[in-house]
Amino acid sequence: MTQYLRDLSDFRKEEMDDFLASFDTVLTDCDGVLWFENTPLEGSVEVINRLKELGKKVFLVTNNCNSTVNQYMNKINTFGLHVAEDEIIFPSLVAASYFREQNFRKKAYILASSAFKEIFESNGIICSSDVGPDHAVKTIRDLANELQDLDEEVGAVVIDFDMNINFIKMMKAVFHLKNPDCLFVAGGVDVRVPSQSGLSILGPGCFISPIEEVSGRKALVTGKPSVLVKEFISKIHPIKPERTLMIGDMISTDMQLGTNCGFQKLLVLSGGTKFEDLKEDNTNLPHYYLKTLGDLLPLLPII
Repeated sequence: MTQYLRDLSDFRKEEMDDFLASFDTVLTDCDGVLWFENTPLEGSVEVINRLKELGKKVFLVTNNCNSTVNQYMNKINTFGLHVAEDEIIFPSLVAASYFREQNFRKKAYILASSAFKEIFESNGIICSSDVGPDHAVKTIRDLANELQDLDEEVGAVVIDFDMNINFIKMMKAVFHLKNPDCLFVAGGVDVRVPSQSGLSILGPGCFISPIEEVSGRKALVTGKPSVLVKEFISKIHPIKPERTLMIGDMISTDMQLGTNCGFQKLLVLSGGTKFEDLKEDNTNLPHYYLKTLGDLLPLLPII
């Protein structure tokens, strides 16, 4: 299992049998691996269902907190993917679990989606900020006045994907973080988010870094590639790192998570990574790769 960059589609039957026998748990990314937005990638759903039939425990591990749990379940059911609600892992769930462990009783100032906020509120976390856009300020004096009137009950700043992020929101986050007791948590840290249309969208990582720089604080990451993801799943299902397979399409999040946690790593080239990109990151090379996850289907035994 120490050889890197092996193409699984070239495996003989004996090699595939050894590969399948080497792991019990599968963590898989969603966007770019199983589907693009509302379109499933050919054969990918069938691969996950087959792995479950073979006795593997499967978790969907996504950094995308823009859909509610119900919306994810509707999508999964429409695609025919046999995954239960407690097998879907979001950064918002990991963050909410962290706040419970900290016995957090204050308000959270969040820069995130309505779905992220819904997860927090369903876990009893009061959010001080609206999800929509904050008004703009025109002068430094206006900015100073805004920052003098912040909610003193805020005890945490939480940043994830926020399509309404702007200067005033970021500055409010910075000023809340001037309090050393204020928690600082990030969900996903993706710098770019690929879409089905081919458009690369600015990810939350673009905004986390400047807030860290100006505030002098470092965010606790609750999405991939943080080991907190593994620790959260371990509360649901026992994880043996050497017998866990991480499947993903991004080196900086999926493969980095595998490296951080000691997982086996399978990279699929159907999403945000091209084969030539592997030359740029020797630290997080996958053990295996495939053009698409669906290419694995004809190699799997039928139960």
